[in-house]
Amino acid sequence: MKSLTVLCLLVLAAFAFGVKGEAGAYRFEVKSEPEVIPVGKAKLKISVTDKAGRSVSKAVVKVLAQMPGMPMGERETLATPVEYPGNYETTAVFGMAGSYDIRVSINGSQGIGAGTVSVSTGQSVASDGSMSFVARALIAAALFGAVGIFLAIAVKGSFKNWRSIFSVQVIVSLVLLSVALGAVIWAVNTFRRPGAMTPLEAQVMEMNVPAPDGTLPVELEPVTSKTFSSASTYSGQAVAFVEQDVVARVSGTLVWMPTYVGAKVKKGEILARLDTSQTDPMVREKTAQSAAAGHGINIAQSDYQRSIADVSQAQAEQAIRVGAIDEAAAMVIASKQDVASAEANLKLEQASILDAKAQVASMQADRDYWNQEMERSRQLFAKGAISKDELQKTQSATLSASAKVRQAQAGVDVANAKVGAARAALGKATAGVSAAQSKLQEMQAEHHSHMAHVRSAEASSRSALNRVKQAEAEQTMASAGLEGASVQRDYSILKSEVDGIVSARLISPGVLVAPGQAILKIAQVSPVRLQANVPQEKLSKFHVGSKVMIKIGNRELVLAVSSVSPSVDTTSRMGVVEAIYANSGTSIFPGQIVSMSISTDDDHPQIVVPSDAMQLDNGKAFVWVAEPSSNNEFVASRVEIQVSGDSDGWTAVLSGVHSGQQVVRRPSTDLTAGTRLTNQSIEKQLSSKPALDVQNVDITAAGYDPPSISVPAGRPFRLIFTRRDDKTCGTEVIFPDLGIRKTLPLNQPVAVDIPIQPAGKILHFTCPMNMLNGKAVAR
Repeated sequence: MKSLTVLCLLVLAAFAFGVKGEAGAYRFEVKSEPEVIPVGKAKLKISVTDKAGRSVSKAVVKVLAQMPGMPMGERETLATPVEYPGNYETTAVFGMAGSYDIRVSINGSQGIGAGTVSVSTGQSVASDGSMSFVARALIAAALFGAVGIFLAIAVKGSFKNWRSIFSVQVIVSLVLLSVALGAVIWAVNTFRRPGAMTPLEAQVMEMNVPAPDGTLPVELEPVTSKTFSSASTYSGQAVAFVEQDVVARVSGTLVWMPTYVGAKVKKGEILARLDTSQTDPMVREKTAQSAAAGHGINIAQSDYQRSIADVSQAQAEQAIRVGAIDEAAAMVIASKQDVASAEANLKLEQASILDAKAQVASMQADRDYWNQEMERSRQLFAKGAISKDELQKTQSATLSASAKVRQAQAGVDVANAKVGAARAALGKATAGVSAAQSKLQEMQAEHHSHMAHVRSAEASSRSALNRVKQAEAEQTMASAGLEGASVQRDYSILKSEVDGIVSARLISPGVLVAPGQAILKIAQVSPVRLQANVPQEKLSKFHVGSKVMIKIGNRELVLAVSSVSPSVDTTSRMGVVEAIYANSGTSIFPGQIVSMSISTDDDHPQIVVPSDAMQLDNGKAFVWVAEPSSNNEFVASRVEIQVSGDSDGWTAVLSGVHSGQQVVRRPSTDLTAGTRLTNQSIEKQLSSKPALDVQNVDITAAGYDPPSISVPAGRPFRLIFTRRDDKTCGTEVIFPDLGIRKTLPLNQPVAVDIPIQPAGKILHFTCPMNMLNGKAVAR
């Protein structure tokens, strides 16, 4: 019965059909060759129709076969069109026995769709390349006939030599063997772990499956000429711009520290506190001493002010005495002047006495003369020699002369009286001089006596001033002591000196720390230093300001070298080249590994290829060049190249390839010369975004064709540029208004997706030399 079941299954396999599925607006059927899916490679044939049953041609069909939830590095393959419309063919790999999902993606005239069908290894999926239906029917009939004949012979015993062929022992043995075989098959099928392989499947399983037959989808990149600066790439790391150890300056128990590793801190932020039970009493003591010193200053300043007042009063009194001395001295001088005046007056009066006496003598002589004349006149009158009148005249003159004598004598008396008065005035003036001199001596004595009082007051004032200075010095000392105690107490508060993050927490609260013991580590990461170790022989090639490309994860940064180490490590013979990154978003942390590509010379045009297209074989560099073939396919050829440098993911080539050729990026190890290729990057461009308005623009020797196009306003659209002439400057297309720049390899369409534009907007596009110009008008 078991054998009969197996035979029936074989017969039914002859009538197996393909697996069908739907992908959006499309329907597809998957068949395999061989028709029973093996463990290994199988050719898959996909027929694509729309829902009306019409064949869909010129579609981009991609196939991915992998175990559900168990990807094993399978790659999506591009199915190529075959002879019949709507039929596509590709190769899939079934690496191990089990169930597989076959995902079919279709990008055609009715948009993009994707669908999945499930198959299993060992399942029959008929191929169009298998035998015809009539042949299948004949084989099935023959098999059923053979089974019927066998059963009839067995039942009727029609074999003549039956007993001679099979003895009872043989028959029993075959029956027992069949039963045992059936039991084993039943047990294996019933109790085998899902996904486990049979021994036969394990033997045929192919874990390292070679590349499938047909075309190999690859990503191509055109060889181009561009401004290039050779660079050397080194592995480096991020280093904190400043790394601060938060250190205790005094001993004490750590009582508070809420900051943990990774926390962001600001400069001046309090990070931890130590116990202040020892410093607080010292601060209070120094505060009291400072207050007492300040009170002593106030008292000393009050005493000093009083002493200054005493000095001022003594100096005022001394000034009065000096004035009295000056006044007495002036009186002495005035008295002496009075004496001199009295003496002069005395001398004058004495001179007037002599004059008066001389006058008396003169008058007496005149009187004597006239007395003699009178006597002579009397005698003459008596003789009658003169007249009476003449006698009377002589008598009158004689009387007048006598009167003048008396008058002159009276003048002498007056002069004598004046001399007496002058002598009295002289005596009085002399007495005044003595009195003034006595007064002066008295004032001078009082002055000298009061000067001692003034000096005493000034000494007291100086002493009070010294007490003020002493009190101020005591207050300064007390303030210094208070400041020192306060500083000691402030040292128990630990603050951050920089903006950064906590990179290490070295001690936990409750621990007694000593002066100089680190508690936390703070790393300033904005900015951050990016450092690479460079061999000494290459260190001289770099200089401050050199361009450096930084790669960290999926990010790329363009910086400038900020410093080059002036010395090298004596052990490793390496020097440090550093670039500083602002790191305002704190996206890079100390210790992260970075790749630093540092420029070594000036920019100049060179032929370049992507660095990931280059491979090495025995130290020789080579690339896989994709030579154009038919049906948008290419043929791989291996070309050795001479490399001059690399930078920013590009490698400069001195010889081997030329501009316009295309090379394979990230080539697989099983790529061989002559392998047929398809450009996967173009397919991605063409199928990445559905339902876009698409227009084609060719670049010829005459320029853009067409030079002006109309595009829809209010929705995105796509322009596909194809460079048809290798002697035109249109190696790139540039949209200045949008900041879009695309490289145009020769004869390869390049899709440019344009965002929504308002009506009337004119988008200009041009070549790098601005010699070709075109425009797209949104309508």
